[in-house]
Amino acid sequence: MGPRTKALVAAGSGITVGLAGLALSTLPAGADDDPVLPAIDAQELVTSALEARAPAFSGVAEVRNELGLPSLPGVETLDAESVRVFHDGEEGARVQAEQESSELTFVKNADEAWAYDSQERAAKKLTWDDADATAAREHAGAEAADPSQAAAEIIERLRPTSDVAVDGTARVAGRPAYELVLTPRPDEKTLLREVTVAIDEQTRIPLRFDVFANGASDPVLSLGFVEFEVGAQPADLFEFTPPRGTRVETAGADDAARTLHDARGADDGQDLTTVGDGWDTVVIAEMPDGVPAASAEGGLGGSAGAGGEGQGDLLGQIGTPVSGAFGSGTHVSTAVGGAVVTDDGRVAAGVVPLQVLVDALDGETDGASR
Repeated sequence: MGPRTKALVAAGSGITVGLAGLALSTLPAGADDDPVLPAIDAQELVTSALEARAPAFSGVAEVRNELGLPSLPGVETLDAESVRVFHDGEEGARVQAEQESSELTFVKNADEAWAYDSQERAAKKLTWDDADATAAREHAGAEAADPSQAAAEIIERLRPTSDVAVDGTARVAGRPAYELVLTPRPDEKTLLREVTVAIDEQTRIPLRFDVFANGASDPVLSLGFVEFEVGAQPADLFEFTPPRGTRVETAGADDAARTLHDARGADDGQDLTTVGDGWDTVVIAEMPDGVPAASAEGGLGGSAGAGGEGQGDLLGQIGTPVSGAFGSGTHVSTAVGGAVVTDDGRVAAGVVPLQVLVDALDGETDGASR
């Protein structure tokens, strides 16, 4: 991943970190009538979804992002328009995320995992031995864009701070599903109203999820299957051979977490701090090289990377000055939250109001001074 892509991650896309940093889309259930399914308790549905094991299947998911992130000159977005997903029902998984000018491919099997970027012509290979297999597989990243895995992660992260209910049924990719709704509890400081997850009645794996902001009738983030077929898959889908001319970096199990971090766009060695949990989580990170930092004169100033000056000028135009015990910086808002870029080269992001971002930065500053 090039420095221009990393710049967007830090300056814009980071605001969605509390929801796993994924770009999502609203997918209509279709013209069919909602299916009639046996009644089920919300907690029972949650438990069965989190315990479900994906069968062998192939699927196509569609993605749309209504976050309202600003476009920066010379910077590519990470939003995929469509995703193909394959599972072998065991340890094999393959995800192909199509972007405007490239394709990202993640492949995982029992022995190794690969992340390949066709535009960069670069691949990362992760291997592990038996002793480290469990930890390494958890960080392999092959299911990062899989709706079933992404939705299950959201359910697990948000349910401790949510009111959970079953709200009817739907058809997703032609399959009957329950509609699970997670609503933030009253003491959660978030700009989101709810997250809905369609859970397959037969397999109990999530097929689609939608994220709604306060005051909006349409989802601002969603990801879901439009095609889903259960059945055995060809074994060669879960093996990967890099194309000729590909730069290959190999990592062991000890580097698993860092490898996944890099594949998702984080800069090497980036120091992350998490403040809060659930819906009002704020993530604070050091700005990577190539991203403009806020300047004391107002707006965002120079950058260590190529093209940084133009990006900084634009960010200064769309942002507003902000200050607190942490110092001063610039606030950039979106449809579901925002980020504060500080003069000293940090960024605090979350799906929360500005004051929550400032409080998080102030708290980190107070802690560092003691």
